[in-house]
Amino acid sequence: MVYLVIAAVVVWILQTALGFWQFKRFGNHVKDLRKIGRVAIGKARGGFVSGVIILFVIDESCRIVKGEIMQGRTVFANFKPFDKFNGLALFELNEEICKSLKLGGRETSAVVSARQDYENYQIIKADNIIPQT
Repeated sequence: MVYLVIAAVVVWILQTALGFWQFKRFGNHVKDLRKIGRVAIGKARGGFVSGVIILFVIDESCRIVKGEIMQGRTVFANFKPFDKFNGLALFELNEEICKSLKLGGRETSAVVSARQDYENYQIIKADNIIPQT
């Protein structure tokens, strides 16, 4: 019984350390992308299937300059280029465009999430709730 408790504690510590490591990698990656332009982040939770995170770097007119996608079930998943939307306006993205590009459901959800979350951020910023940087 003692070995079972020790094993559970070790697994919990390992899970916490790997989660922290993944969060740190994600933060550093977003920081690097922010050197190029503003970043819109979209996500779709996975549950029993792999989750998806999409990053869009946008210019001053909210056109997508660069896109990246991370899809996977483990903390070892990495971002890959996702250039299908380059040149498009972020605020024009919708499910129909995603469908025409033959994206799956989770990818579509993440793209729409990026647009919606950035729209919400702009509304809050316009109401001066978030200090402008």
